Amino acid sequence: MRNRILIILGVSLVIGIALYAAGIKMTRADLAISAAAEPIVCLGGQLEGEHCASGFPITNSLIETVIIDLLLLATIFFGARNMQLIPRGFQNVIEFVIESFYNFSQSVDRKNVAKFFPLCASIFLFVLYSNYFALVPVISTIGVCRVEHAAPQSKTAENTTAAAEAGKEHVAPSEVFASLPGYCADGHVVPFLRAPSADLNVTLAWALVAVFTIELFGFQALGLSYLTKFFNFKEGAMGAFVGILELISEFVRIIAFAFRLFGNIFAGEVVLGVMAFLFAYLLPLPFYGLEIFVAFMQAFIFSVLTLVFMSLATLAHGGHDEHGHPETMPFEAADLPGHGGSH
Repeated sequence: MRNRILIILGVSLVIGIALYAAGIKMTRADLAISAAAEPIVCLGGQLEGEHCASGFPITNSLIETVIIDLLLLATIFFGARNMQLIPRGFQNVIEFVIESFYNFSQSVDRKNVAKFFPLCASIFLFVLYSNYFALVPVISTIGVCRVEHAAPQSKTAENTTAAAEAGKEHVAPSEVFASLPGYCADGHVVPFLRAPSADLNVTLAWALVAVFTIELFGFQALGLSYLTKFFNFKEGAMGAFVGILELISEFVRIIAFAFRLFGNIFAGEVVLGVMAFLFAYLLPLPFYGLEIFVAFMQAFIFSVLTLVFMSLATLAHGGHDEHGHPETMPFEAADLPGHGGSH
């Protein structure tokens, strides 16, 4: 098996070098990466440039979000359509994923797992589907060619613009790619589909949902005494200062949740695009494997952090319940060093 893999990689390397030497490669004119979701159409309005002058924008990330939601519904439908006592096939895969994540959630907070699990599992599956769907080849290259029109300007501005354009280095597109039918020569391609995790609007929405639910479970478990975590005047100035820091950290979680997921997935898209530009045939492969791992870990981290913060929110200030008794730790204490476990 190892020899076959080495042979395949060797042949791919030789073919890649030959194609690269023949000039079948991208240029900077072919490399276009957008940091923001772009509208495809504007419902009830008109598209001007890259934005909707009026109406409701249907962006490429919104379209893919709907597709991922449909895929999740299809997963539930086909996974539970003909459930058997001894699972087989697709049901076996779904049960393995759900059961594994549920068992892990129990190790974090066995008491509240039934309450926390639905949202955390939904976040995990949605982000996982989103991240992996973005890695499907050719997805981000199929779209609409958007021609850039210059806005009307005065003669002085026209002269300034002409001088600036004259000073720019002209980068010609690849002759091979430019000769293909449907090549976008006068503008740039706006892909029909874009990973929701690479859109800050989507990651921010999930961050708001997660933080809101964390606070909701905190008030549900502790009532108004949950506020003593942030407004603690019984322990002096230091306690009040720590409470203010805790309050700030609650809002910082929104930024951390949103930008961690967005930054990692968008950075992965940029890395794969740059590697394909440098050497399109073999160089992206190790980075592609890395992105497969990162896609899973980001979905796992987002959902697990939500789960842990939910569990911590249900603990009273100082780790005691409303009757003054020590609260159960969210993690298994025996599994941690220094808590009586066998090592």
